[in-house]
Amino acid sequence: MSEKERTQLWITEGATITNDGQEYIVVAIPDVNMVLAKEVGSGQKVLMKMGDIGPPKVIGTTTTTPTAKLELWEISQDDWKVAEERRRHIEPLLNTPARQWANALADKIAVEAGVSRATLYRWVATFKQAKLLSSLLPNYRARGGAGNTRLSPEVDAIIVECLENFHDTEQKTSVAATVEEIRRRCSNANLRLPAHNTIKARIEKSKGRERTASRKGEAAAHDQHDPIKGVIGDADWPLALVQIDHTLLPVIIVDDVHRKSIRRAWITLAIDVNSRVCLGMYLTLDAPSAMSAGMCISHAIMPKEKWMSRLGVTSTDWPCWGVMGILHMDNAREFRGDMLQVACNEYDVDLHLRPVKKPRYGAHIERLMGTVSEGLKAVKGATFSGPDEKGTYDSEGNACMTFGELEKWLVLFFARYHRKVHAGIGTTPLTKWRDGLLGTKGKPGRGLPARRLDEEKLRIDFMPFIERTIQNYGVLIDDVHYYHDVLRPWINTPHPEFSRHRRKFRFHRDPRDISQLYFFDEIAKRHFAIPYRDVSLPPVSIWELREAHRRADQKGIPHENEKAVFALLNEQRELEADAAEKTKSARRAQQRRVEHDRARKDKVDSLPQVSNPIPSAMPSAVRGYNPDAIEPLDDE
Repeated sequence: MSEKERTQLWITEGATITNDGQEYIVVAIPDVNMVLAKEVGSGQKVLMKMGDIGPPKVIGTTTTTPTAKLELWEISQDDWKVAEERRRHIEPLLNTPARQWANALADKIAVEAGVSRATLYRWVATFKQAKLLSSLLPNYRARGGAGNTRLSPEVDAIIVECLENFHDTEQKTSVAATVEEIRRRCSNANLRLPAHNTIKARIEKSKGRERTASRKGEAAAHDQHDPIKGVIGDADWPLALVQIDHTLLPVIIVDDVHRKSIRRAWITLAIDVNSRVCLGMYLTLDAPSAMSAGMCISHAIMPKEKWMSRLGVTSTDWPCWGVMGILHMDNAREFRGDMLQVACNEYDVDLHLRPVKKPRYGAHIERLMGTVSEGLKAVKGATFSGPDEKGTYDSEGNACMTFGELEKWLVLFFARYHRKVHAGIGTTPLTKWRDGLLGTKGKPGRGLPARRLDEEKLRIDFMPFIERTIQNYGVLIDDVHYYHDVLRPWINTPHPEFSRHRRKFRFHRDPRDISQLYFFDEIAKRHFAIPYRDVSLPPVSIWELREAHRRADQKGIPHENEKAVFALLNEQRELEADAAEKTKSARRAQQRRVEHDRARKDKVDSLPQVSNPIPSAMPSAVRGYNPDAIEPLDDE
């Protein structure tokens, strides 16, 4: 797999990592946020932070940002059903020792699936490597690419069979002997010999528990790989079960400029049920939405170092990340959309919705939100639990904390919460998290979760989308035109099944900043940012645009007149600025825009940007002229 295609970084003893361009070998993992590594060249041992390490170098390539190979929304339902069916077939093989399924069980499943045993093994290996449901789609290529070599199916089958029946046995055959045997069999079959390093890499990255069971026995495999059984159903180890929910924080905050009340903020939280650590959060002035849920989930999955650095919090750490097994949430509308369901399917997350009006099914997240609310009672501006508890306390008059300060307060609060003993587990959440991952004396852990490297794809997958056809003028969404030259090949593309209809494409967008859309180009195999067609228009949120449309309706201005609508929007901002010192609603609207601007700046590091900032509007049409039909002159 090339570095561009790499989506995960597994940190285990013996793994190769990089730091500041230098390669290291992981010697030990003393803590969930630290690794002890040995520099390859000098052999010097170094203790480094988890956030400072990167994936190993790939010879012949340069370090690049991982790009998406597939656009989830362009995959047909039939293909998704094929992937889900393949996932169902291989389910018994993912957690079963190789000795138990190498022959009889694998052959039985292969017959049911209508494929060969070798194909079944490739499905298992591919899924374990990518941990994405899309890796099981028809014609998916997990290895190779332009300029890279690929093993032929015959050689691949020989490697799979030899690893299964020659290397993974109680004979404990050495790696060198296995490499020699594979190359001997390929030579006898007149096939191209695979490189030594290719075979060694295959041995290193495949079937950890199954290999241990085959070579050392089931007891050793259990001690080294199986998680410790806990007391909570469906949450026997960290990341097995995560709960998520929203709440309105019980504290009044103030705006950045006038330091006056703008009411309360919403927070979305995710808790790991096994360890009770807060796995992720998302703070906003906007009402709960699919965007809030998606942002919290992606925050829970991703490492937190860069995000905390942007907040300016350097005195503590938040060593919690990873893709969860089950995601548990209530039946609110924002949790029931297609975006969350398809995105969770892609990352192999089992999405469960809690029964309606049965809060006991979400007890852990409810307790966490209660703990946060209780902690906020000591903050100036707290609204408390009701009139009796509040008494004569003036919440608005005492409010002093801004949105940014509240976000930092929450980070420091969770740092303290993670290090305080939790009665339900008898230890601190961070200790429970660490023990569940790294293990204790005589009790092995589940191992560190992979750190995902495809941050761009992850964030876009959990972002709301809109379907539109691509016309000569570009794309029209909410009466605003968008265009970029990357859309040109897709103008008026017919529907693949209904020729009289135009094909609809998916455009993701951040409601806080609708100045650009995110479009997956099937030619370049990556996402592009699509700006306003008129790039002189200012960035706005969807809520500002809707208010401008409402005012345009009052004045009889058609929505299609973008200049006039955005002029109303600018006028609206000026009025808010003048009224901000007098009214809470104006200050809140102004502060929301400030937070949206900050989010827009943060996206520069994690999402695609517009490559051509100048206007890219189409030239006026000339009768009889078709630029796509021009051919070069023949010099002869």
